Amino acid sequence: MPSSTWPLAQHHRALLAAETGAVVKDPGGRLNVALIFPNTYQVGMANLGLHAIYRIINQRADALCERVFLPGRAEEPLYAKTGAPLLTLESSRPVASFDLVLASLCFENDAPNLLKMLSHAGLGTRRAHRRGPWVVAGGVYPMLNPEPLAEVMDAFVLGEAEVVLEPFLEAFMALGGESQDQALARLARQVPGFYAPSLYQAAYGPGGELTSFTPEPGLPPKVAAPKYRGPASGLARSVICAPGVEFGEMTLIEVGRGCGHGCRFCAAGHIYRPPRLGEAGDFAPLALETAAGGGKLGLVSAAVSDIEGVAELAQEIVAAGGSLSVSSLRADRLTPGLAQALAASRHQTVALAPEAGSQRLRQVINKHLDEDDLGRAVETLISAGVPNLRLYFMVGLPGEQEADIDQMIDLVRALRQQVVSFSRAKGHLGRVTVSLNAFVPKPFTPFQWEPMAPLKLIKARVKRVQKALAGAANLKVISDVPKYARLQAVLARGDRRLTPLLELLAQGQAPERAYNEAGIDPEFYAHRRREREELLPWDFIDHGISRDYLWGEAQRAQAEKQSPACQPDTCRRCGACS
Repeated sequence: MPSSTWPLAQHHRALLAAETGAVVKDPGGRLNVALIFPNTYQVGMANLGLHAIYRIINQRADALCERVFLPGRAEEPLYAKTGAPLLTLESSRPVASFDLVLASLCFENDAPNLLKMLSHAGLGTRRAHRRGPWVVAGGVYPMLNPEPLAEVMDAFVLGEAEVVLEPFLEAFMALGGESQDQALARLARQVPGFYAPSLYQAAYGPGGELTSFTPEPGLPPKVAAPKYRGPASGLARSVICAPGVEFGEMTLIEVGRGCGHGCRFCAAGHIYRPPRLGEAGDFAPLALETAAGGGKLGLVSAAVSDIEGVAELAQEIVAAGGSLSVSSLRADRLTPGLAQALAASRHQTVALAPEAGSQRLRQVINKHLDEDDLGRAVETLISAGVPNLRLYFMVGLPGEQEADIDQMIDLVRALRQQVVSFSRAKGHLGRVTVSLNAFVPKPFTPFQWEPMAPLKLIKARVKRVQKALAGAANLKVISDVPKYARLQAVLARGDRRLTPLLELLAQGQAPERAYNEAGIDPEFYAHRRREREELLPWDFIDHGISRDYLWGEAQRAQAEKQSPACQPDTCRRCGACS
């Protein structure tokens, strides 16, 4: 190890010494993989996808996987002082010295971080100029739309790690001495979910819209994204305990993947169809073993309260001496038993997501939730001893009117009054936090054709809510930053012409300046309504969901009609169960 990297190596050793479950292997195996998570250690260690990939690779005798995170405040001065290239955590080796670089991407706005890390590693930001190991990406963001990174990545593996990672690793290790172009073509034919952008040619019309997307001869026009269909006990779980990190001391268990409620804005609820929900018995052995030692458990799913028997399991965890947290709850599925277990685990705040303020708009988005459901959930939580409430709303939803904002304000006031009344009876005053977030249209949802609302309108409506609720005791209103929500929309619905924008963002440019310098019109990507016939950059991905179904749901939204939740045993409407 060069002496110049010693301060960074010491920092890495301190992190590893505090962890439990990290794997440090001799680098002499057949395949050395650097796993990049394009955000800080604190954020990455709470990501179950990272844990799943790390476990799958390191359980192989012929491979090792080491983690790489975006340098945070502690690391940046050390890198600046030493001038070291980007190093892995486990061995402090340069990322460029590995056989393969895998990137796990969950959030659109982390894409510039990835380019920053590749540049720091000496691998460059464009595949055409790269000399070194292949750089391959997977995760939720590429599963939705990998095209903004098409000029950056050598390839993508689209699908769920449990079923796509092993076949890719086997095929990659079996490559011979052929050129990279030949190797990419071979893997594209052999490996499920493998997508090499250089083998597909995109063409655009005079208005900038995508007009054709053509694979090289012999390659499929659509790339299927395989889904895990095994037992629920085989879903993701954390394999490393990292004290000092949010959720880092918890054993995180994925208790369900996907969601059957059919919210029309939700990408995860569509690309992870059919929903695969476990039962409490699938996870009880691990949960109760952890609880017996006084451990903390985090149950992770799009709607934990949908899991059959979860309330009883939660109470057993507490009775065994453990504590638990949940990633999300639905107000209409919350039971007193689950609320009591959360309170016994010293949960101070539970989040509920009405998403829209009026019943009309909740029907537009297919939320399957009404004010009575919300009121009962508040009573259940406060009565059980959970003192505080967080409410999530979106602003700028399709079909939103000023009257919907008025009803949002009224709903918040009513729920706040409930919190105050029920908590006062228990001898304390609870707090309500209202989180306002701009609606961002996402691929593979019925709203993928919808425009994002203008920033001016979003800001005005957020300001109106803040002003109307200002001064109310025990109530706080927070919001995201609209310009970053628009960046998310640009990256969510963009194409491979966005590379210059990503490069400027990676260099630290603010979004507005980066748009100008890169010649990118955010209006075209974020605020433009797509027509039904328009070829969309992500149309080549096959998640098993019919485009006609999505369009039909979009029309039902315009008619303010709800659709039923998923019924995988009998329903074949969307195509995912066909």
